[in-house]
Amino acid sequence: MAYARRHPRSFAAVGLTALAVLVLLAFGTRPAGATVIGQEHYSGTDSFSFDDCGFTLDVESTFHGHALLRVLAGGQAFLATDKYWYEDVYTNPDTGGSFVIRGSALFHETKGTLVEGNIYEFVQIEAGQPFVVYDSDGNVVVRDRGVIRSTILFDTLGDSQPGGELVEVLHTSVSGPHPGFADDFDFCGLAAELTGA
Repeated sequence: MAYARRHPRSFAAVGLTALAVLVLLAFGTRPAGATVIGQEHYSGTDSFSFDDCGFTLDVESTFHGHALLRVLAGGQAFLATDKYWYEDVYTNPDTGGSFVIRGSALFHETKGTLVEGNIYEFVQIEAGQPFVVYDSDGNVVVRDRGVIRSTILFDTLGDSQPGGELVEVLHTSVSGPHPGFADDFDFCGLAAELTGA
């Protein structure tokens, strides 16, 4: 779903892989002995619509942050760090009702260990408030805060480029309230309630 672009479940798995590729393309590679191969301050806006919930939501997005990309010895595995902030304003064009989702957190891949072939085990941490929902009056409706720590298996594809394929999520631990991270979080029900759909 479109709302999941920066949601904790997808930001690390999808957003940073794409960001890592952009950082690498923007800064190129450095000599083989270098650990940090790119960093970037970024900002932007985006507009899009989606109807995954059975009604249309228009989204106006603003974001900024600082990303850093490091390469491990051997040149096949990359560790990303991203300190980010975003604000997405969701509006139902049929009712005029709206709500806001904001996030501010640090995503950090702290460790990458070769398992076999091109498969690495990565440890990822996301700390802060990655997902906070506000109603149209500015009241907090849902707030994720604390730390999410994940251990994943990832196929780097052996091409010396950032990115690859997620093989398996081995473990996830959640510290602090993260209702938006729960499997039973009903985004569509909440969006309908907040916009009068």
